[in-house]
Amino acid sequence: MFSKLLAITRNTFVETVRQPIYGVLMWVMAGLLMLSPALAAFSLQAGDDVKVLKDVGLATLLGYGLLASVFSAAGVIIREIEDHTVLTVIAKPVSRPVFLAGKYLGVCGAVLVGYYFLCLVLLMTIRHGVLETVAQKVDQPVLVFSALAVAISLIAATFGNYVYGWHFSTALTAWVVPLGTLALVGVLFVGKEWTIQSPATDFGDLQIAYALAMTFCGVLILIAFAVTLATRFSQVLTLLLCAGVYVVGLLSDYYLGRPAEAGTAWFYKVLYAAAPNFQFFWAGDALTQEHTIPGAHVVQVALYSVLYALGILGLGVALFQTREVD
Repeated sequence: MFSKLLAITRNTFVETVRQPIYGVLMWVMAGLLMLSPALAAFSLQAGDDVKVLKDVGLATLLGYGLLASVFSAAGVIIREIEDHTVLTVIAKPVSRPVFLAGKYLGVCGAVLVGYYFLCLVLLMTIRHGVLETVAQKVDQPVLVFSALAVAISLIAATFGNYVYGWHFSTALTAWVVPLGTLALVGVLFVGKEWTIQSPATDFGDLQIAYALAMTFCGVLILIAFAVTLATRFSQVLTLLLCAGVYVVGLLSDYYLGRPAEAGTAWFYKVLYAAAPNFQFFWAGDALTQEHTIPGAHVVQVALYSVLYALGILGLGVALFQTREVD
């Protein structure tokens, strides 16, 4: 069973990364993150521009998780069901729970790669900072190392596509992620004035890393909903329903949590417990208000996301068991 699960996961991962929408979403979101320092400069509050930059960056990553999960799940599940190619897998025989679990893990892996790359971009923009006055200088190490990583990746992907027939978008992702990691490592050791510094100078408190990890925990739940809904609904309806889940998750504290705490009616407690609470994954307010995010809290949020995702996938298995695919 494990070999079948691994094979489905690997195939789903490759298929998801090769989708055109995957690369489009990743690079569009990266472009938005690169533009965020210029947009954050209009906050009109001296010293708060970096806080706005972090808040906007986390929101962009969560939005990427929503869109990437829906389109990826739709591409690897809905299309297979509609084209009846799922029959070739289930007839192996591969049980439907194993099939759905493999699809979920494959989509999670693909979304994680894109999310990790966007995290690299966000960390680069935070390190660069916002130019609040004309007297401030650009962070040359960030610009040079980032440009080198992207340029080398473009050259390698283009050469591989022309000579060896590589899939351009996949090759570009395969090159830019490790080179982007090396660029960030180089920036951590090189100061803005090209001086050697401690790697803990910029992000030594790990608060931004904790915030990024918590945001991805929310993305895991969105992927679980996308995979589950994709077993029954079309791509458009899956996107709308996932967006609805996302909105409900953001507003559940106010519209469900307060009545539940006040003891207004018992069903508020049930709905509040059942609805995903995305406020657990949002650390933007803690960062902007300079509150400390404990590592133990990140672990609790991760456990909550894993258990909740397992529950949603269990519902997905129940829905998929009765789905006619022939």
